[in-house]
Amino acid sequence: MPKDERSDDGGGGVLAGLLAPLRLPERAVEALQELRPMRQELTRVREQTEPLADLLGALQSLEQELGTRLSAVHDVVTALESDESHLNLTTKELGAKVAVLSDVLTPVDDRLVSIERAIVALAKDVGTILETLVGVKDDIQRITGLRGGRGLVERARDAVTGGNQEEDMAESEAPESEAGKVLGDSRSDS
Repeated sequence: MPKDERSDDGGGGVLAGLLAPLRLPERAVEALQELRPMRQELTRVREQTEPLADLLGALQSLEQELGTRLSAVHDVVTALESDESHLNLTTKELGAKVAVLSDVLTPVDDRLVSIERAIVALAKDVGTILETLVGVKDDIQRITGLRGGRGLVERARDAVTGGNQEEDMAESEAPESEAGKVLGDSRSDS
C-alpha cells in the first residue's frame, strides 16, 4: 500500500492532522498552478536578457571610443577653422591687390578703347584714300590712253595736227596696249 493511502489509516492520521495547518489551502495551490506558465515565461525572458549584460559592456566601451574620436574630430575642426581664417586673410589680401590692379588698368582700358576708335576711323580714311587713288588711276589711264585706246590728249593733238585717222581707228579696234595691260594688272593687284 502506498504511503499516501496509509495516511488515511489511524497512524497516518495523526501525522496528517499535525501537518494540516502547514498544508496550503486549495486556492493557493490553484493560484500557484496558474503562475507556472508565467514562471516559464519569466525564465525565457531571463535567458534572453542575459546577453544584454555583455552588450551593455560593449556599449560602454563604444561610448568611450566615440568620445575619443569626437575629441579628435573637434581638434581637426579647430585646426581647419584656423586654416580657414588664414585663407580668409589671404583672400582679403588678394582682393585688395586685385582692386588696386583694376584701378591701375582702368585708364589703360580706356586708352585701348580710344585707340580702337582711332583705328576704325583710320581704316575708313584709308578706304577713302584707296577709292580716291583708284579714281585718279582710272582718270590718268583714260586721259593718257593707257587703257587701250587713244586718250583725250592724243586725240586733241591729232585733231590739231591733223593726224592719221586710220591710225585712230586701228588703235580703237586693237586690244589693250602694253602700257594698259601693265597698269590694268597692277590695278587688279590692289
